Amino acid sequence: MNLTEGDKKTWRSVLRRMSREELTTDVRNRASEEICRRLIDNPKLSEAQCIGFYMPLPDEPEISAVIRHFLDAGKTVAVPRVEDAETMRFLQLRNDTDFSTDNAFGIPEPSPEDAPEISSRDFDLIVVPALAFDAAGFRLGRGKGYYDRYLALAPQAYTIGVTIGLMKPEQLPHDEWDLPMNEVYFGL
Repeated sequence: MNLTEGDKKTWRSVLRRMSREELTTDVRNRASEEICRRLIDNPKLSEAQCIGFYMPLPDEPEISAVIRHFLDAGKTVAVPRVEDAETMRFLQLRNDTDFSTDNAFGIPEPSPEDAPEISSRDFDLIVVPALAFDAAGFRLGRGKGYYDRYLALAPQAYTIGVTIGLMKPEQLPHDEWDLPMNEVYFGL
């Protein structure tokens, strides 16, 4: 099958295989450094008061330096917490926020007892990870729809997609509910 004709499931399978075969620690570190530099230098982030970030999976750019930078700058910073099969919400980080990895994805998440929820309407900007982005800014996520549903609740938020960039497809399959990013950063 020609990959340009593939469905999302096929694309995810190909990209996960590429990650297993090509994503070394050195490649991830190099890509992460480039993305961190670009995020810190982006005036949109400097101007934003409320920013949504993410806690990375092993095949996503590591952005903890960016999170720390904007926390130290006094911004309201939040990261997602998956509540159930349908719901993701963003909880505010503080310098002393406790994290737990006791979840289906093994991602560090703040405790809801320790971190207040930030309303989707309060975000000025959200940084969104993905397996890949196409030239139009459409993303290929992990297939659960968490970001699709959340971004639909935050139409005012400027979105920046980030990915390691092992593949840069011209066009990805997308559905009518998929929203393109305002900007996309490839680490490679």
